[in-house]
Amino acid sequence: MLTTARVEIPAPVVARLKHAADYSDNVNDYAREDLIGFKRPLAATFALLLPLTLAFAYYAGGPMMVLQLGLSIILMVAFGIYVIGRQEWPNIVAKFQDCVMTKRKAIADLRCGFGESSFLSNGRAPQFFEHANGVLALADAGDLKTLFFDISKDGSDPRWALYQSGEIRRRVWRWLRLPVSREVVKFSTEGARLARVEKAPMIPSIEAWEAINVSLGEPMDGAIIHRPFDEVIDDVNRLMF
Repeated sequence: MLTTARVEIPAPVVARLKHAADYSDNVNDYAREDLIGFKRPLAATFALLLPLTLAFAYYAGGPMMVLQLGLSIILMVAFGIYVIGRQEWPNIVAKFQDCVMTKRKAIADLRCGFGESSFLSNGRAPQFFEHANGVLALADAGDLKTLFFDISKDGSDPRWALYQSGEIRRRVWRWLRLPVSREVVKFSTEGARLARVEKAPMIPSIEAWEAINVSLGEPMDGAIIHRPFDEVIDDVNRLMF
């Protein structure tokens, strides 16, 4: 059975949201910081080697050689920023838009000031379906409802480690979800282990994944699907191939 209550957002999550909310939403500032802020490996390497190169030039040829080398480097850097900037601009804008959206969600979550703490006692073993980017987790939430989790394996989601180790197959799940972004920011398991299948089935293609997602109503991570658990599992199995 699933239960949900309002709770204060934990301090570490608040700190992360405040950091995201302080982000500058000026694309020119973002591009300037990205291109000349030495965030890229090539730029960082250049910034490290430049003082050493100039020092060696001064030792070998004196101030005149340093001046000539410095002018050459300035021209080369200006040309590189122009060429690389034009090529990378669409990617920079896309990343900037993602950051702006994250900022807006963080501000909205902070203004709400509370999170949704949920507790699920699994009376039945949850079902898992792997796909190219992670795994879908479906659990019986009671009252003819099904809990949906979309767990990413990109390294940012701690639930993936729980899935790989088998710890996610325990009887009790607890998690915290933010009120506006609906992001799951905490997740833990406890209690006895449930029956474990040998291997979760693999969703074979993007077409099958899209069909499953549409059939389930395109739910967000942590959403409740207002359909019985067995019916949802049957639909997913039917659309697998």
